[in-house]
Amino acid sequence: MTTALFEGQVVVVAGGGGGLGRQYCLDLGRAGARVVVGGRSATAEAVAAEIIQAGGQALACVADVRDGARLIETALDGYGRLDGLIVNAGIVRDKSFAKLTVDDWREVMSITVDGAFACSQAAWPHLLAQRAGRIVLTSSGAALHGNFGQANYAAAKGAVIGLMRTLALEGASKNVFTNAVAPMATTPMTEAVFDERLKQALTAEAVSPYVLALAHPTCRENGAVIEAGGGWAAKVRWQRAAGIRLDAQSLDAAQVLARWDDVTGFDGEVTYPTTTLDCLRTASGL
Repeated sequence: MTTALFEGQVVVVAGGGGGLGRQYCLDLGRAGARVVVGGRSATAEAVAAEIIQAGGQALACVADVRDGARLIETALDGYGRLDGLIVNAGIVRDKSFAKLTVDDWREVMSITVDGAFACSQAAWPHLLAQRAGRIVLTSSGAALHGNFGQANYAAAKGAVIGLMRTLALEGASKNVFTNAVAPMATTPMTEAVFDERLKQALTAEAVSPYVLALAHPTCRENGAVIEAGGGWAAKVRWQRAAGIRLDAQSLDAAQVLARWDDVTGFDGEVTYPTTTLDCLRTASGL
């Protein structure tokens, strides 16, 4: 369905040549956005051509996600503005931690974390200057919960959440909002691990509308992690137990071990910390 939801908006999609990124690009094109399709191969050009053939507007930028400046320049040179950025690129090199190599670690961290940083940094001054913009970074359930054989991937996607939350704080006063999505969808990266039931239920089409909603200029969400898949989506937040306070002058590990259930129990009052200041105030008692 073609809509005018994004009419006049310019949105860059890093990692738009396949999988979820391709779906985001196609849906943005149908919604009236002028789309910059970023990807490391000619698939980016194919997706841009698909958008144009359907009556939309798109430019392809064949570039590594870590070359964020080139992606943003394509938008500015081609369309004269930038309104949104979706960073979708990522890879997996799955191995148990005992078998994980330094190269496996560095490659996943580089593409995932350095890529998110490079794209966001290139877009940042332009969005701040116009006092408007939306950034959607891609995390994962692995970052939230861990996953066997994915120490590198989980760590990288966890770093993306830290980056996102900081950008959300720094951009809030300028109407530049940043969020992260933890998508669950059948893509070339997940196809080998999903069974047939999951493949049928978890489609890219069922995630894309939530990502587009976060990228829309009317969306006021900021600093959130949204899990999405199969048409379902939900915001994830931290919950903190009431904990205990022991005398800092006489504190020792034996006391802590004796009260460990009080440190970790959620039966009593709980709080919902959102900033490091929350943590500092609680720890200091001020």
